[in-house]
Amino acid sequence: MQYSRRFFVAALGTAPFASKAQPIPACSTPSLGALSQRMGKAWLCLANAELAAPARDVLAASQTAFEQQLVQMSRTPTGPEQAGSLRALARRYEDYQGLLGGTPGLEGQRVLLSTANEMLTLAQLANTARAALPWQARLASRQRLLSQRVALLGLASPGVESVRRERQAAVYEFEAGQQALRNAGDAALREQLALADAAWAPLKDGVGSGRPVPVFVASERLLAVMDAVTEHCARMNA
Repeated sequence: MQYSRRFFVAALGTAPFASKAQPIPACSTPSLGALSQRMGKAWLCLANAELAAPARDVLAASQTAFEQQLVQMSRTPTGPEQAGSLRALARRYEDYQGLLGGTPGLEGQRVLLSTANEMLTLAQLANTARAALPWQARLASRQRLLSQRVALLGLASPGVESVRRERQAAVYEFEAGQQALRNAGDAALREQLALADAAWAPLKDGVGSGRPVPVFVASERLLAVMDAVTEHCARMNA
C-alpha cells in the first residue's frame, strides 16, 4: 500500500481537529519513528545477497504500516500543530520513498541518513498519542525505536566518525534504558528484558563491525521482543 503525494495532501489537508481524538493503539505496531528507521535499515540490506529477500519483505511491511498509521492519525489530529507535523511528514515521506526505490550505494547512504534523521524528527513531533502512557511504556517505545536506529547507524557509512559517535550514543542510551526498565519492572518484565538482552548482544557486536546479516537478524528479533515489552509496560499502571 503506497499512497501518492496527492492522496496524502488530500487526507491531511481535510482532516478535522479533535481535542479528544482516539489515539492509535500505542503498542500494536512500531511507531512512525521506529518504522522510518526500519525502512532505512532494510533498504541498506538489499545490497546483501543473503538478506535481499527478507529485507525486501521487511521494507514493504514497514512502508505499509507507516502509511496506515499516517493516514489513520491524519483523520483525527489533536490540533493544528500535529496536523502541520503530519503534513510535513507526509511530504518528506514522499522523498524518502523515492530514495528507497533506488539502489543502495555510498552516496545513497549519506542521503539516507540525512533523510532518516528528518523523518525521525518529524515523526516524533507528529506522534503525540503516547504522551498519556506510563513512563515505562514511553521508555520501552523509545527502546523499540532505538533497536532500529542502532541497526541503521551500524550499516550506513560505518567508517564515518560522526556516524560512529552517533551510533555509540544510541548504544549507550539503549543500555541505560534497559537498566531503568529492569529496575522498575516486575518479574514478568524482567523475563522479557532477558530475551531482549539475548537479541541485543549480537546486534551490538554486529554494528561494531558493520556486518549486515547479524545486524538485520538481531534487530528484527529485538524489535519483536521490545514490542512485547512495550505492551507489557502499557498495562502496568492500567
